[in-house]
Amino acid sequence: MSQIDRSQLIPDPQQPSRHAGGVQSPHPIAPNHSRQRGASNASQRPGQQHQQHQRRQPHDVNSNTRRQATSHSRANRNNTQKSGGSNKLGGKTTLFVVLGLVAIVYIVGVVAFSQVAYPNTTIAGVDISFSNASSAATKVNSAWKHYKLTVSGDDFSWTYQPKSDEPIVDGETAAKEIISHNEAFMWPARLVESLSGKAKTTVANNEVNLDQDVDLSMLSNAFDQKQFEEDLGAAIDAFNEGRSGTFEASSSYDEQAGKFTVEKARSNEKLSRKHVIKYAELELATLAETVDITKIGNDAYEPLNGTLTNDQIQAACDAANNFLGVNVSLKLNGDEVGKVDGSSVLQWISFADAANPTLDTSQISSWAAELANSFNTVGTTRWWTRADGKECAVEGGDFGWSIDSKTLAKQVEEAINNKQTGDIEISYSKKADTFTAKGEPDWKAYIDVDLSEQYARYYDENGAIVWEAHFISGLPGEHATPEGVWQINSNSGGTTLIGKKDPETGKPEYESKVDYWMPFEGNMVGLHDASWQNDASFDNPNSYKWCGSHGCINLRPSDAKALHECIKVGLCVVVHS
Repeated sequence: MSQIDRSQLIPDPQQPSRHAGGVQSPHPIAPNHSRQRGASNASQRPGQQHQQHQRRQPHDVNSNTRRQATSHSRANRNNTQKSGGSNKLGGKTTLFVVLGLVAIVYIVGVVAFSQVAYPNTTIAGVDISFSNASSAATKVNSAWKHYKLTVSGDDFSWTYQPKSDEPIVDGETAAKEIISHNEAFMWPARLVESLSGKAKTTVANNEVNLDQDVDLSMLSNAFDQKQFEEDLGAAIDAFNEGRSGTFEASSSYDEQAGKFTVEKARSNEKLSRKHVIKYAELELATLAETVDITKIGNDAYEPLNGTLTNDQIQAACDAANNFLGVNVSLKLNGDEVGKVDGSSVLQWISFADAANPTLDTSQISSWAAELANSFNTVGTTRWWTRADGKECAVEGGDFGWSIDSKTLAKQVEEAINNKQTGDIEISYSKKADTFTAKGEPDWKAYIDVDLSEQYARYYDENGAIVWEAHFISGLPGEHATPEGVWQINSNSGGTTLIGKKDPETGKPEYESKVDYWMPFEGNMVGLHDASWQNDASFDNPNSYKWCGSHGCINLRPSDAKALHECIKVGLCVVVHS
C-alpha cells in the first residue's frame, strides 16, 4: 500500500465518523496555527474553502500524524520524568536509613565506652578488655600478684614485685580512672588504636613532669612506699659504684672512635637517686609495667662535676681531640720500641679546668724518664748462655743503651703539637748493638773475657769463635780487672803505658811500651801485648795471683797482634768471672 493510501486511513478531524451506532462527533483537538488562520478567513466563500481544504488535505494528514507522534513523545517524557523522580526519592530514603543506623551505632558506642574499657587494656598485667569497673576489679583482685614494674635504661635494670599478702592495687579505682580517660565521643578512633596495639593500656602522661605530685590513689594501703624507695635506691647506689661522677680524660676517650666523645664521658655519670625514684613512682601511679629512664633524658643523671652541661662537655672533648692527631713510632737504632698515638696522649691531657683541657708537660717528662729507664742497659745486669753452653751473668760496664729522657720528652711534645706522623728516632748518649728486653744481652759479636778461666774468646754474631787465647788479668785486690760490659775504644797500635805517680819519688810507677793497645775502660784498662811476662805464665790460670797486671788483660805478643788485626772500635767486650 502506498504512503498516500495509508494516510487516507486516518480520519479527517473535520469530517464526522460513521459507525453503526450513528454519527459521533470527533474528539476535540487543540487548534493549530493553520486552523487559526482558517478561522480568520471565515468570510471566504464556501467554494474557496472547499478548494483550499482539498489542496491542504495531504498536508493536513501528515500534520495529524506528526501531532500524534509528538503527543506520544511528550507522554513518554512525562513518564520518564515521573520514574526518575521516584528513583531519587528512593535513594534519599536509603541514605537517611544508613545515616540513622550509623548514628545509632555511634550513640551505642559512646554509651558503651563510657562504662567499659577498650580492648587490650590491662591493669597490673591483668586484661580488663570490655570490662566495667566492677568486673575489672574482680579480675584484678584475683590476679594482682602477677604485677611487676621493671625500671630500666642505659644498662640499669631493676624489677619491683609486691611481697604483700594483700592486693596493693585498688582494682575498682584503677578501672574507673582508666575508663574515665576513654574519650567515649572518639571511641571509633580509640577502638582502632586499641585493636592495633597502638593505644596505651594504662593512664600516663605524654610528657614527664618530675615536679608534679605523685598520686598513688590507684594503689591500696598494702603498698609500702618507703620500702619501694629504699629498694630502688639501693639498686641505684649499686649501679653508681665505680662511677666518679666527674669529667675525666680516661673515661671520656672512646678507643673504637679514637677520640674523646660526650657519650663516653657521660659513662662516668651517676644516676640521680631522686629523679629516678620520682619517675618510677609516677609510672607506678598509673600501674605501668615498664619504666624507661631514658625518657627523662639528662634528668636521669647527676651532672658531671655538678656543673658541666652537654655543650660544655662537647667543647672540652673538641679541645682535647686537638691533641690526638699524633701517630709516631719510637725507634732505637732503627728498631721499633714503642708508639705514641691518641691512646698514649690521653693520659697527658689535664682537665684541671674541665672546660679547657691542656697538655701536661710534667707528665710527659715523667713518662719519658720512665721509658728511658726501661730502655737503659748501661751498668745493668745481663744474663746469657755462652756458645759453649756456660751460663753467665755480668753487671757494670759502660756498653749498652743510655737514653736522654729530657730530649725524648721534648721530641714527643713537639710531635703532639704538630700532629706528627711517622717515625721518631730516640736520642741516646750511648748505644748497644741491638734493642732487647732488659736483662738480655744487647750485643752481637763480642770478646768474652772469662776471669775464672783466664781465657778469652772472640765470638762473631753467629756464635762462632774468631779468635781465642790465654791471658793474665790484674793482680787481685786494688789492681783487679774490672768486670762489666765494655767496648773497644781504640785500636791504633802501639803506645807507652804509664802508671800512677809514686808520691815519694814523683815518678810513674811504671812505663811500659806495647805494640798493640786495645783499651775498653776509657783509656786506662785494655787488652795489650805483654812481652815482659814469662810465656809459661800464660798457660797457668792461677799465675795472675802473683804476676798479675795493674788491671789490663796481658796477652802473648802473637795473640795481641792477631786480635788487633781482626777487631774494630766499638766491639763489645764482656769481662766476667
